[in-house]
Amino acid sequence: LKFNKKVSGVQVDATIENEKSNTHLFASGALVRGQFANNTFIGQEGNQGPYRISGSNVEQFILIISGSETVFVNGIPLKRGENNDYTIDYNTAEITFTPTYPITSNMRITVEYQFSDRNYTRFVTYNGGSLKTKKLTLGFGFYNENDAKNQSTQQELSNNQKEILSLAGDNMSQMVVPSDFADIFEEGKIFYKKETLGVEEIFVFSDNPDDNLFTVRFTYVGENKGNYGIQTTIASGRIYEYMAPVNGVLQGAYDPIIQLVAPSKLQVAVFNADYSPSQKTAINSEFAYSVNDINLFSSLDDNDNNGMAGKINWNQILVDKAWQLTSDINYEFITDDFRTIERFRNVEFNRDWDLINPIGNQQFFTSSLALSNSENGIIKYQLNQLNFSDNFNGNKHNFLTDVIFGKSKIHINSSFLNSNSNTHVTKFSRISSFVN
Repeated sequence: LKFNKKVSGVQVDATIENEKSNTHLFASGALVRGQFANNTFIGQEGNQGPYRISGSNVEQFILIISGSETVFVNGIPLKRGENNDYTIDYNTAEITFTPTYPITSNMRITVEYQFSDRNYTRFVTYNGGSLKTKKLTLGFGFYNENDAKNQSTQQELSNNQKEILSLAGDNMSQMVVPSDFADIFEEGKIFYKKETLGVEEIFVFSDNPDDNLFTVRFTYVGENKGNYGIQTTIASGRIYEYMAPVNGVLQGAYDPIIQLVAPSKLQVAVFNADYSPSQKTAINSEFAYSVNDINLFSSLDDNDNNGMAGKINWNQILVDKAWQLTSDINYEFITDDFRTIERFRNVEFNRDWDLINPIGNQQFFTSSLALSNSENGIIKYQLNQLNFSDNFNGNKHNFLTDVIFGKSKIHINSSFLNSNSNTHVTKFSRISSFVN
């Protein structure tokens, strides 16, 4: 339940201490300033920017919340600032890399950020607590972020539009209404008339005052997903034209519709327990339950709203002498419908496992043995097994040696991955080493 959220609100804390335990309780409520999102792209050789950060709609204009972004290149976080790695214009959502950080075509750039979303008034509450004793720690947390569905800000929903949302379920393509309305001719404005093409009624640009004129708003729906394209751009705006399908394939990227935005809700409840029966043994566990409803106006498609996740970790010191031998076992399960507030895996996790659209319930098992000495370094072997029930199964072996013997330093970092999915089979090895 880790997250970083820009909010404006209030939090109350209470701590109760005694000789045997420590209890901490907290409750908070706030207005949310933004929503979490991420954008991934490949750098262009020698191009320092600016690179535009796009929303879910490539033409969508987004306003990034100041200071909310984290920029990764090949999994490594960068520092903001003219004397560091990059600068950002929050108003235009553009990132420019400084001359001291040259960009190449081999760089995978990921930007995580919060953007201003003013469709509904949005509230967040975060409550929880913990109980600590000498050997046991119990904790819980409950996160609730939801839109006030009857307090829309940028869109005034009519009863008919609310009815459309109630019948759309989770299908965004059904959350649309026609955008045209009859209008009176006025110099400098763009108007359309209706014509019949075969059995279809289409909009055609018109500047004739004697025509039955309509004002039409066109929305970007994706390349080859719409019936209209941009014909030309004039001082007063864009003029769109109908593009007939070719062999059943749509040729446009726009449609004369207004995309309605449904109010949503995300709730995550977490319970964790840590137990240390001795100085050599530590057992950690965590269980989480999420409710993610992307359309509060509709009860359709709610069968995929709820998800669960859990993990248990056991760390044991086997030998504690000049060299310390430790073992670590970790097991995680995550159902396909479980949702978190923000990313919780490593930013390069999918690439490390060669994942391409993994689907299904996932299980992740990790076990390791490590031999370490505070002066001489560490030798470690780790076995990882990752499974997605519908289309992926993989094993990874990691071997790390970073030790000093006398005047020599030996470093070996090896990874071996074997995996298969419905689309491809991967056998991969990576070894880096040096000896001084």
